[in-house]
Amino acid sequence: MNLEEVLKSIPDKRQDKNTTSLKFKRDLISYLGDDYKDKVCLEIGTSKGYSTKILSHLFKKVISCENNIELVNFAKEVNKDRDNIEFLNKDVYNTPWDFKDIDVVFIDCNHEISYVLSDIRNAISLCEKNKDILLIFDDYGLDNPWEGVKEAIATYNDDERFDIIKEIGEPKGSDCNPRALLRDVEGVICKYSDLSKQTFMRIVDNKLYSAGEVYRLGFDKSDGLRIPDEYLQKGEFVVMRTAYGIGDWGILSAMPRLLKQKYPNCKVYIPSKNLINNLFGDVGDNAYNVFVNNPYVDKFIDNTNDEVFHDHYRIYDKENTDIPLLKQMLEFWQFSEEEMKDSQPEVYWSDEEKKLGDEIIKEYVGDKDFGCLLLSNRFGTQYGKYDEKSYNNDYNKTSELLEENQLPYFYWSYKPLEEIGFDSVDKALDMKHINLRIQLYIKSKAKVNISNQCGANHMVVRYSKCYEIQRQFPIAHNFVDGEIYV
Repeated sequence: MNLEEVLKSIPDKRQDKNTTSLKFKRDLISYLGDDYKDKVCLEIGTSKGYSTKILSHLFKKVISCENNIELVNFAKEVNKDRDNIEFLNKDVYNTPWDFKDIDVVFIDCNHEISYVLSDIRNAISLCEKNKDILLIFDDYGLDNPWEGVKEAIATYNDDERFDIIKEIGEPKGSDCNPRALLRDVEGVICKYSDLSKQTFMRIVDNKLYSAGEVYRLGFDKSDGLRIPDEYLQKGEFVVMRTAYGIGDWGILSAMPRLLKQKYPNCKVYIPSKNLINNLFGDVGDNAYNVFVNNPYVDKFIDNTNDEVFHDHYRIYDKENTDIPLLKQMLEFWQFSEEEMKDSQPEVYWSDEEKKLGDEIIKEYVGDKDFGCLLLSNRFGTQYGKYDEKSYNNDYNKTSELLEENQLPYFYWSYKPLEEIGFDSVDKALDMKHINLRIQLYIKSKAKVNISNQCGANHMVVRYSKCYEIQRQFPIAHNFVDGEIYV
């Protein structure tokens, strides 16, 4: 039975006021699609189980809570053909929410404001650190005397972690509820992100200052904030990051060219190692490794006597987290979507670097196709520590990719390959002791690059097919267009 047939088998809100409308259910199906097939939904307020039935087709598992045992039994009968629903006869207001691994909470229970607030507090407590959870509400627009769902959600208006991301169901003024016309849309989907506060930094006259703590770095798209016109008129721009890895700088590597294309008479500067170290401490020389030989960079500078608009100055869209950091930064710099289209990382090698890289390739693989394998010290870790689930994921997916791409491999590994279980790899050369830029050149010539999630692969996605074994869910902004995450 497909979902349209399921919808035909259950009542609309006009036939049963205690369920959601068929439009609500169709909108929910449209929004969630197949993206949540491997996720778990917690339903608060089973009622007769009609919405539960739809949820069971959209999620791997549904845990449905209802205090009325007669309704529980009714819902079980409605869903007797479904095997992925766990029905709980539970009072959600007087017992703890001891649920684990919940991705979405569907809330359609007591609509008095104190109870809805309790539902929201309990739901967001299930959100794991640095992750998101969806909260789906019915009866947002219900006209009732209890000051319920809409008012409870409104108390989170000033919380940067909580957003209404989608309106669903019948529109304002609808007669779908026999009690009264809707005063607003029937339902809403909200997202809560369990974010840690971060310090928004300013760089002025070679010094680093705190501009306060925020949950999201940057500015909301709807705020309309952009780089000052007076700064653009000066035409002297500094490209700066407040993170220090090769990938952190690498994802900005197209920025000098894009700035020159949009502002043809400008000068583009990169902070020198001295300036970076003066600001952040001894953090290496990755900016130099990324931008040396770049024809769009005018010079590396030791000092700056103006405001530096670095990576904290970005435009985020709360409804779309799949926007690379560089594009967020460029939007702050007043770029249109068309102007920032070609924003993949780029590297410019000297003739000497190319010659040496080609000689190494020739010596170890001749004219054959080859791959590059990168296993960083984050292989099999979460938050800097070994994690068995992450390790198994990294190992199994890396093995599958190596099996699909049987080539000789230039490789860099945090420990000997045989100690990680990859002793069968056709080893062309261990690159650990080769200059970083030469490594990048070799990687750019590879038929395929395979790695756990780390920054170095970002640098060559323009030149080679690059796979990364995903470690962060979601990845958020630290990605580039074209990288294949598995």
